[in-house]
Amino acid sequence: MEKDPKNIIRDVVENSKKINSKVFTLTRCILLTLMWFNKDGLQFRELKNMLNISDGKLKSNLDFLQDIGFIKRIPIRLDQKDMHIYMIEDSGKNELKKIIRWVENIKEVEGMYNEQNKS
Repeated sequence: MEKDPKNIIRDVVENSKKINSKVFTLTRCILLTLMWFNKDGLQFRELKNMLNISDGKLKSNLDFLQDIGFIKRIPIRLDQKDMHIYMIEDSGKNELKKIIRWVENIKEVEGMYNEQNKS
């Protein structure tokens, strides 16, 4: 059963309102995704290498996500060195789920558009 185009558009708009717009940046979405995937946590240098961004940009994004409770910074000792790993909190997972739902709504719009433009 096909979904009514009006309902699809309504879902895109309504679900966008459920997303914390301060979190919805590409860098922050990627950080949350990487931390969710890597359940044992990630070090700053690992995140920096994966994202290929400056220390300052990474630190400010990590600090923001930590300040709003979406990630936690955990001190560890590895190879006789003190360092930290970053891990996603349940609130960060919940926010990422909202973003994923919203992107799925957008994919429905794409499908609807493709259906309308079939030759």
